[in-house]
Amino acid sequence: MPETDIDPDEDDRRLMALVAAGDDDALRLLVHRHHPRLVGYLASQVGSQATAEELALEVFIRLHRAAARWRPEAKLSTYLFHIAHNLLLNERRRRARKPASALEGAPEPADAAPRSQQAVAEIQEAFRHAVAQLPEEQRAAIVLLVQQDLSYEAIAEVMGVGVPAIKTWIHRARLRLRELLGPDFRPGS
Repeated sequence: MPETDIDPDEDDRRLMALVAAGDDDALRLLVHRHHPRLVGYLASQVGSQATAEELALEVFIRLHRAAARWRPEAKLSTYLFHIAHNLLLNERRRRARKPASALEGAPEPADAAPRSQQAVAEIQEAFRHAVAQLPEEQRAAIVLLVQQDLSYEAIAEVMGVGVPAIKTWIHRARLRLRELLGPDFRPGS
């Protein structure tokens, strides 16, 4: 069987068994596979690439510590997003107790882009700004659905709630985004 035919979920289970046995190379492969999506999710939630990278590192540290206890009932990516979601909740609680500095959460500088790329960047920024205005649960649910392409069931597992709650949050998020972005905003148009 060629390597391209390997089921990624099955490969994740195999690699996690190796990580539990102390194989650091297997952990590196898992980090390489899941890091980009995880950082993308975290960055969309915290608004800072640097903070997202720090939180992603913490997710993988926790994964490593829990490797012997991990059970492959769910996809590893769902488990990683669950850890990330809990870290985000902890981070928000920490920030609520400790006021942020003026620089924390400031937008990161962007490179100069050609005009067409600038237009795309402006649309993406408008969408990010609208998503940031959503309540925490709605924001997390819609990002996991749209950006990470998780099923409602996987999102429910990540967030520790039932599927009906996820459906409600996503429905409300979509309605609020339409309201915030206006009737002329249509993705792909």
